[in-house]
Amino acid sequence: MKHATSLLDGATLWQDNALTVARYEMTALEKNILYMVMASIKKEDEPNTLYHVSAKELMTLTGEAIKVADLQRATKRLITRFFETTLPNGHLLQATFVASAEYIIGQGIIELELSQKVRPLYVDLKERFTTMQLHAALTLNSKYAKRLYELFSMYKNLPDKSFRISVQELKERLDLIDPKTGKDRYEKWTHFKNRVLDPSEHEINGKADLSFSYTPIKQGRSVTQIDFTVQYHPKQQIVSYEGPNAAAFGRLTAHFGLRQDQAQKVLALHSLADINRQLHKIQLRVLNKELENVGAYTAKLFGV
Repeated sequence: MKHATSLLDGATLWQDNALTVARYEMTALEKNILYMVMASIKKEDEPNTLYHVSAKELMTLTGEAIKVADLQRATKRLITRFFETTLPNGHLLQATFVASAEYIIGQGIIELELSQKVRPLYVDLKERFTTMQLHAALTLNSKYAKRLYELFSMYKNLPDKSFRISVQELKERLDLIDPKTGKDRYEKWTHFKNRVLDPSEHEINGKADLSFSYTPIKQGRSVTQIDFTVQYHPKQQIVSYEGPNAAAFGRLTAHFGLRQDQAQKVLALHSLADINRQLHKIQLRVLNKELENVGAYTAKLFGV
């Protein structure tokens, strides 16, 4: 079998809109593994190509320490992740993303085989497709921010960057509503807003090549729809630092979820020694899975 090689930080991810709007659940780590595969897919690859994901490269690009056991749990779940979507030809597709995962001992390499039904949705792209930036997709910490970034990326190059979606449909895409029981994970609008939309807005608007805003639409007392407006920033202004502050600025923005203006404030208000001490504590909490939103916690800890 042909084997795909490594990838670069500046890669662009491509997928058919049928995947962008598909319904499924996936953790942030599972998503990141899949993003690494997506970044290395080439149209000329043979159907049976196996894609290599380097654990070291993944940790370098995300800035997170990842245990082997976490990777193995993630790939085990990834193989079973089921999605359902309507194809451009109108057919209903039910499939999984990954067919197999093999760990190459001693090399820190995961060899992944894509599902044959999902592969065309990454390479046989015609008019309806979504483009995303690998760096932005990887450094978003929340699984909801990752999915919403995909959704908004579908709109960023369209003439009309505003759209309306029902709360029910959005929750179904994010797999927040159990299809069997109908149970809603965040039934109250305030819970959905505070735990999904607002943290995602903070992350995406501070890290990605786009930003978004939203307006809830009420029917009676209940919020039933949401108006989203997407703004694309193809040449996002990156603040540069020289000398001892450069590494800390990079860590704060790329790995700890702060916007550039927040990182500037942190550097102005705190010593480098204090910043590094606090980031070490945050990293330990991340490793212990004690934090749901790293960016919000970091901002609160530093008072920005």
